[in-house]
Amino acid sequence: MSDRLKGRTALVTGSGNGIGKELALRLAAEGASVVVNDLGTSVGGEGQSSEAADATVAEILAAGGAAVANYDSVAEPEGCASAVRTAEENFGACDIVVANAGALVAGAMAGLQADDESWQKLLNLYLGQKFWLARAAVPGMVERGWGRMLFATSEIARGTQANPLGALAMSGGIGMCHDLAHQYRGTGLTFNCYAPAAGTRTFDLYKDEMDEALRAQGVPEDGFGAFYLPPADRIAPMLTWLCTDAAADVSGQVFAMKGSEVTRWTEAADGPVIIKDDDLRSLWTLDELDTAVPKRLMSGA
Repeated sequence: MSDRLKGRTALVTGSGNGIGKELALRLAAEGASVVVNDLGTSVGGEGQSSEAADATVAEILAAGGAAVANYDSVAEPEGCASAVRTAEENFGACDIVVANAGALVAGAMAGLQADDESWQKLLNLYLGQKFWLARAAVPGMVERGWGRMLFATSEIARGTQANPLGALAMSGGIGMCHDLAHQYRGTGLTFNCYAPAAGTRTFDLYKDEMDEALRAQGVPEDGFGAFYLPPADRIAPMLTWLCTDAAADVSGQVFAMKGSEVTRWTEAADGPVIIKDDDLRSLWTLDELDTAVPKRLMSGA
């Protein structure tokens, strides 16, 4: 690892598990001080615990990094403001914000028949989080002349998953990202979205069903792994790279990520693709991305 983010402070929501945790670890390894935000809920958004956030913090500290935990809910405005304050009070600034936290909102899966409570919960978690975090963090970033914001989104945003409520919530984040990137171009701030596909707790919910389908197709059990999503840590390098100075000219973009495959979405279709060593499970280095992203992903952007 290097010190590309030395002196920076990052807030990563939902970083007690999965992609958020892997990103928090990687940002810390690159020198950033990290606020590990996690409410400690189940994958369905139930319950509350400090264990997940504390475990990530402990891992960062054990590796020689700097981190503190924050247990606020980012599905409400005060929780977002408090998370940003935690960064400012402990490390003096909030330079990087990754709106990563999410949970399954079961009622919203009913589509147009969803109840209002589920709809509002979905909006607060996936759209409210981004707005409230930006409202709290962007003024300080502008004052310092440097900032990075990353918004989680999904393939659902493109309207391909028979999930209209999710499509609205996820595509709304993309629209906000585009708007903020346009507003703050040239200020030292960047805003980008990422649509990850990785083996997280959400994937695990459907793993048994997938195994049954593979078994029915005659796939031997020792071959099931080839059909699973790549590990969550494969997402972290590209997200980390977007937080570095090397990505100062990359803003207003949406990147889909699956293993080492990174695809830049265009207005109507997929744009350029890079795959490390033709292997989705390969792990990019930041030095490799220094060359590959500008030359191969961003050409013609």
